[in-house]
Amino acid sequence: MKTNTWTRIVLSLALATLLVWAPACSEKPATPATGSKSLAPDTSAKPAPAPAPDTSAKPAPAPDTSAVPVVAPASAEEAMKKLAARIKVPAVAVPKLAKAPEIDGVMDAAYSKATPVTLKFITGGDTKPAAATTAWVVSTDKELFFFVKCETPDMDDLTANVRDHDGQVWDDDCVELFIDPTNERGMDGYMHLMINSLGTTAEAKGPAGSEDFSWDPKLRVKTAKDKKAWTVELAIPFADMVANPAKINKAWAVNINRMAYLLEGAEDTAWSPTETTSSHVPDKFGLLWLEAGTVENVK
Repeated sequence: MKTNTWTRIVLSLALATLLVWAPACSEKPATPATGSKSLAPDTSAKPAPAPAPDTSAKPAPAPDTSAVPVVAPASAEEAMKKLAARIKVPAVAVPKLAKAPEIDGVMDAAYSKATPVTLKFITGGDTKPAAATTAWVVSTDKELFFFVKCETPDMDDLTANVRDHDGQVWDDDCVELFIDPTNERGMDGYMHLMINSLGTTAEAKGPAGSEDFSWDPKLRVKTAKDKKAWTVELAIPFADMVANPAKINKAWAVNINRMAYLLEGAEDTAWSPTETTSSHVPDKFGLLWLEAGTVENVK
């Protein structure tokens, strides 16, 4: 009886113990509450962005070139004026035409592009001649053209007698052209052409007193007259003036002269006065600057 009683007590305690521990062992681990921190590393977080480059900084300033002067290339007109000032003669630009003017002794639109030049007494001074003379010069790639208007108060008594080629045209009222295509201005390096109102011409090379009249360029000449003036229009091929027509100098030494025989006496005039009684002074010839020129011969 006594044994059974202790047995029942022991069994009751064991059963009570099982009843206490069984529910605890069957429970699942507690799930962390939302928002609580996990002990494992959080791999869902994005890496911190790299800092953006600073674009507010201003670019480095460009090098300062203000101290270096910019020199524009000299224009043809500037080059012409500079040369003329150095040699102390008048100068004029000769425009190049696409089409040659008709040689008829009558002024036409082709010469409107040229700057007219007027003649003064050959010895210089400001006195105006009674027989005014004005000239225009143009060119093409092939020829050089002169148009000269010779006014006179004595048209009814115009001196015009010489009809023979290479005759003494200078004894008539005439236009004289002195041409040095090299602009070297030597005494033996220029050509001399004379034309009277009849259209008679004389052409020579070399200085006065030793001219070579064997030079015969293929001129095209025409003269005309009205009540107050006579005109001459002349075309000279470049091929008769330069060795190679494909190489034409820009700067030419040229003078345009006129001998006018008036009732009151003779007037010897020139575009560029030689300041002597002689026309044969190449250092005093004017300067033509040819647009058709292909060779820079300015020294």
